[in-house]
Amino acid sequence: MTNDLIERYIYAVTKRMPTKIRNDVSNELRSLIDDMLTERCGDILATEKDIKVVLTELGSPQEITEIYNTDNKNCLIGYPYYSTYKSILKIVCISTIFGICLSAIIIQIILPPPMLWYESILEWFTKIISGLIFAFSFVTLLFAFFYHKDIKINDVVSLDNLPPAPNKNQTIAKWQPIAGIGLIIIFLIVFLLVPQFFGIFLRTTTNEFISIFNIEVIRNSWSMLILFSALGIIREIIKLIEGRYNKSVMLTSIVVDIISIALAFLWLLNKKIINPKFIDNVNILFIGEEQFILMMLSNFQYFFLGTIVFALLLDSATAIIKVPQACHHLSRTL
Repeated sequence: MTNDLIERYIYAVTKRMPTKIRNDVSNELRSLIDDMLTERCGDILATEKDIKVVLTELGSPQEITEIYNTDNKNCLIGYPYYSTYKSILKIVCISTIFGICLSAIIIQIILPPPMLWYESILEWFTKIISGLIFAFSFVTLLFAFFYHKDIKINDVVSLDNLPPAPNKNQTIAKWQPIAGIGLIIIFLIVFLLVPQFFGIFLRTTTNEFISIFNIEVIRNSWSMLILFSALGIIREIIKLIEGRYNKSVMLTSIVVDIISIALAFLWLLNKKIINPKFIDNVNILFIGEEQFILMMLSNFQYFFLGTIVFALLLDSATAIIKVPQACHHLSRTL
């Protein structure tokens, strides 16, 4: 039976459905409605009232659409990620606020801005709001990606596949990834907002504070800093979710640490990243018996790079050593 009300009803049900199932659903609904009208009216021609009664019995177009919806993930972040999402979001937001407030204190001490006190408060309040918006967006999008892409970050599949209880050495204490997330965010905020924090104070007639890094170069590399920090946060989130060293933690750590090392090399091997004025003053200040300090400060970017690379290699090595079963599985796979 063809009727304008029926066609409008079917269109309302199917308009947001994938093209590959839209025609099948339309034909099925028409057949169902015809059967219901035949049962109600028999051989008598159905009236507009009869059609309205049948369509009302079927339910609203939204209800019928939900019945045919094969995707049961009709929320942004659901089980089992939501509780962890709330915890991570709280940690990231608190760390963001702390990092921005810390950077505000630092800049007031070493380089007071040429503005009134209430202008400074307004500026840093704006930065806190912007930082929280970014933090919320990043964590929410990350967990939504995990949820909707069915990224499994749990070894437990069934009773036949239960992992052994971790020993003390394989357990990841909850405070460790939390502290890691906090330090990464503080690192990012300090480098983005007050990179001049790393410097030396010259006790001269002007009492000048000289930054180690070239401020302009550091701020121009903001995208690399954000990517480096985002990767580190993802690694720590996986550790927090898993709570133990396993294959997921090991593979995540290895991949993230390798990419992070490459980013660190690209960032710190830029010859313009060190402030030339800092090098000139270091050569004057540290002479004679202080050659080690002179050498370390003159090559600070390489010392800093070495520290980062060592920390990342140690992180990967720890994950590999503490997951012997995962290593064996990985070697067989390769």
